Amino acid sequence: MSSDERDVSSIEDDIDSIEYIEMNGISHDETIELLEKIDSPVKQLDIGFNFEDVDYFQLEITFREKWGREIDRFKCTLGDPAEWKRLGRAIERCSSIQEVHLRKIEGVTNQIGASNQEVYQCIGSLYRGLESNTSIESFELDMDLFPSRGVFPTLNLNRAQFKENLKNLTLRSEKLIGINKSPMILQLLKTTSLDSFNLRDCRISTAAYTRIISACTRVQRLDIKYMNTTEGATALAALLRNQRSILSQFSVHKNMSAENLNIIVDGLASNSTLKKLHLHLTKTDTETSKFEQLLCNVLSIEGIRNSNHTLEMLKLGTSHEYTDVTSFVRECLNLNKGTNKEKVI
Repeated sequence: MSSDERDVSSIEDDIDSIEYIEMNGISHDETIELLEKIDSPVKQLDIGFNFEDVDYFQLEITFREKWGREIDRFKCTLGDPAEWKRLGRAIERCSSIQEVHLRKIEGVTNQIGASNQEVYQCIGSLYRGLESNTSIESFELDMDLFPSRGVFPTLNLNRAQFKENLKNLTLRSEKLIGINKSPMILQLLKTTSLDSFNLRDCRISTAAYTRIISACTRVQRLDIKYMNTTEGATALAALLRNQRSILSQFSVHKNMSAENLNIIVDGLASNSTLKKLHLHLTKTDTETSKFEQLLCNVLSIEGIRNSNHTLEMLKLGTSHEYTDVTSFVRECLNLNKGTNKEKVI
């Protein structure tokens, strides 16, 4: 067994007893060396910023292995920029990292100004390391880290080296995301193919929502928090009609009106990619019938031929319970799972 393997084994043996290591700056060599090892066991980085005290900025980093099991974790202040450059370089070169969570714990980021050069440089070094990494496949980003006013280092996903490998993107925010924050997201969506794009924990303005949804032609799975405006539903219907769209799964996690449901169902009529649909509605008892005509319009042979023969799973529910679809809808969904579409007609 190599010395590296012994080091990793000894760390893993002590996982249950790990506590946060309080440091002034990064001085815990063993922690950084976990990233610098050629066969690093680190698969996931959880990075949390704490700005609760304007005079004491703190960072919390948790290293995890493949199945989310903790390897190491520590807290540190933003101190010597040279130490943070080392951390940035280690993250850049660590080819085992597959998933990164970047979040704000407490406080407001716009308290950091360009005048606080040390803190600015420390965070900038961390961001440059993330942008230069080529192995990251999943990224969870707290948009509240980027204030609309004030000066704060920016993480630019559009210049990230891992962008071509990115498969899963999750955005979170407690504050409203407006048009001013949407350009970075829009540019990324236009140039990157994603297996999943999760917005279920985001607050987004109506104007930004419509632009973001319209740009999701290269997204396979889209999860959003709500669909409570006609503009948002219309943008989704247009996406479903778009021949360039690859969307195969869509979920809404807050109650949606019957009016917006009608708009989406109209968009599904000519769709040939969406297989799974999960909707929260204000009520469901009268809504399943809309899918009967969508899946099998029995008014004519031509109507049957032009029905939706792609949708395979339909989940309708309210905040309290899910409603079972009618037996006719369930039969149509099962027929759509078959490879011989002539059986549907």
